[in-house]
Amino acid sequence: MTIVFAYCHAEGIRMIGKKGKLLLFCYMLLLVVLFLMCSTDLIIREPEQEVYQIAVIIEDATDNNYGNFRKGMDQAAVELNADVRFITLYGKLEPNQQMEFIMREQQDGTDAVIVAPVDEQKLFDALAQKQITIPMVLLGSELAEEKIIGTITVDNKKMGQELARQMLAQTPEEVSVVILSQQEKHSMAEKDFREGITKELSGRGRAYQTIYCSEDVNLKEVLKGVMDSGERQIVILTESPELLTLTAAIGAEDSLFWEEVRGLYGRGDAIPILNYLDRGFITGTCATDEFSMGYYSVCMAVRELEGLEGDVSLRMDYHYIEKEDLRKKTYEKMLFPIE
Repeated sequence: MTIVFAYCHAEGIRMIGKKGKLLLFCYMLLLVVLFLMCSTDLIIREPEQEVYQIAVIIEDATDNNYGNFRKGMDQAAVELNADVRFITLYGKLEPNQQMEFIMREQQDGTDAVIVAPVDEQKLFDALAQKQITIPMVLLGSELAEEKIIGTITVDNKKMGQELARQMLAQTPEEVSVVILSQQEKHSMAEKDFREGITKELSGRGRAYQTIYCSEDVNLKEVLKGVMDSGERQIVILTESPELLTLTAAIGAEDSLFWEEVRGLYGRGDAIPILNYLDRGFITGTCATDEFSMGYYSVCMAVRELEGLEGDVSLRMDYHYIEKEDLRKKTYEKMLFPIE
């Protein structure tokens, strides 16, 4: 009797062991199936998306005026799987150096370049001679050539006219008009902007005086000299964001001197400019949607590289901004974009 019981007990253990192994196998199989369901790449492997190499080469030695542009550029790079490099020159408005950088990027295998040309003629000659063979998007230039796949521009002449109109509407006739201009090098945008200002002033019969600035010139002393010569009150128009910021800084440092200035106008939407505008040292500035310029320039390059059709020419709007406009929702996204 004892022998029979022992045999049945051993047989039961053996049967339970088989069932346990089967359950364990089923459990492990279920885990494998669930893992495969969660990891679809193991079943359907998606093709790897190509990362496009794009270089942005500007005309300046700093990116002070490209803050919002870079935000738009970076946003497009993330969305379109592009590796975008932002390149400044060693010296502002150096055409030969810019051409060297373009050729270097081409030799390094860059897929496309986005360029704010210093010298359109040099660039055109290089394109005509087939020295540049990679796709190119131009900023601030409407140059047409086979390898130019897109252009993004602003009508700086009309912008200058608009700024002059706004100034004239707020400035009495007896106030003298002073235009601050760069002494030596001028970008295409600066030339066109100043031309728009002077065209509007001349058309309205309003006299003006141009002061040419350089690093060696003490701008504050020059402006004081204008006032001391009998022009007790002046209104100032600046051709570049740098001159606008510099002049506003003078006002912030010397409130007594600034009492004789009836207004300060210019262009640009960099943070220092907006801060001075908010504090009342800048009367008005003309601004463009720089974020969209950066975003669309990368989009143009990627669409060309992917063989897709798109806009080849984009003209950006400009807006005249005063202090009270800084908190309007109309301009919030343009002036303070969030990536």
